[in-house]
Amino acid sequence: MPEPYWPKRKNSYTLSDAETHNSYARLRCTYCKRTRYFLLKGLRAAFGNIECDDVVFQHNWKCLQCDGKGEVAFDLEKPPLGQNAVVRRLVRVEYIRRPIWKDEAV
Repeated sequence: MPEPYWPKRKNSYTLSDAETHNSYARLRCTYCKRTRYFLLKGLRAAFGNIECDDVVFQHNWKCLQCDGKGEVAFDLEKPPLGQNAVVRRLVRVEYIRRPIWKDEAV
């Protein structure tokens, strides 16, 4: 009999929990130091209500500027008001519909 799925931690901190306290997530490349801010509402709409620690690892995020040489770090905070911060908003989620064919003998 297979084992049932158990969450890693009881009462884990999910994106919806973080959305009640903060509104932005900071993703920063450890190699090139590029910082982007994402709305938690957009992350939750795109990936579902997953744990905050699993956002980077589950979806295999890599930095586009340095071709994935560094890791992407995830933090919850407000963007700085006096600096030029880039905030990414979710416009739409596109689904690719791809047919798969199978050969059958007649």
